Amino acid sequence: MTDDFKFDEETKCIYEILKFENNTTSRRVLELASSDEFMEICTGCASGDAFLRGVKKLEKHGIVKSTLGKGGYRWQLLRDDL
Repeated sequence: MTDDFKFDEETKCIYEILKFENNTTSRRVLELASSDEFMEICTGCASGDAFLRGVKKLEKHGIVKSTLGKGGYRWQLLRDDL
């Protein structure tokens, strides 16, 4: 299902963050998106709206999955070979 997936600005940022720190909260992803380490690739996804659009695209294509738990949603990368 991911063979035809094309990364955009939002999805690339989230994908790279989850490769760096997998199975983490939405809040942590947004913190990392605003950090110096990801500043160059996360130019547009540091907002909540952009983050939600990006993770929904990744989830639809089976690249990430979410679980709801204490502290909110956690995001887990299912494919790190794209």
